[in-house]
Amino acid sequence: METLNDNLNDFNELDDLRQQIAALKNKVDQQGRLNEDLVKKTIQGKMRSLHHTLFWYCLILGLFVPFMTWDFIDSGMSWAFIIFTIVIFAGSFVAEYLINRMKISNMGDDLVETARKLMQMKQNRKKQLIISFCTAAIWLTWYSYEIYTIEASKLGPESMAIFFLIILISIVAGGVLGMAIGLSFYRKLQRTNDEMIEQINELTREQ
Repeated sequence: METLNDNLNDFNELDDLRQQIAALKNKVDQQGRLNEDLVKKTIQGKMRSLHHTLFWYCLILGLFVPFMTWDFIDSGMSWAFIIFTIVIFAGSFVAEYLINRMKISNMGDDLVETARKLMQMKQNRKKQLIISFCTAAIWLTWYSYEIYTIEASKLGPESMAIFFLIILISIVAGGVLGMAIGLSFYRKLQRTNDEMIEQINELTREQ
């Protein structure tokens, strides 16, 4: 009789253990889903912030281009340079759209795929930065030539030398300032990407 009671007690303890394990597994699964939903909402929020930043960046540039174009035309710069400038800005807008396009509502549905797209976004943005710096160097050189040819017929040799020195210093200073602003903007976007990728990596490591 005692043996039967011991067996029943063992069976009850085993059943209790199974229930505890099942409850623990269910709690872990719920916690995993909660963490995944939290990461999904977080990366969607960061991507919305990134798109918001890009929107204002493109809006400011878009408003600046017509005024700059009118000033170039009024100054007598060549149409080749003006068209080249417009193409550069248009290319920048298109590149920003193609690099950063991602449907926010679908982000996090597949965390591995989302991480892959974010990594690709980082790599493409780095390529864009290199191309932008090379293009800016060409633009600044051409701009200096345009200014020189316009003013050469108006000023004497000595005045032209002083004027060109002032313009050269201004262009170098403007180039350095533009590069600093561009790098700051680039690092902010890359940092946002890194934060989203790291959150996904942390969650996948936990799973």
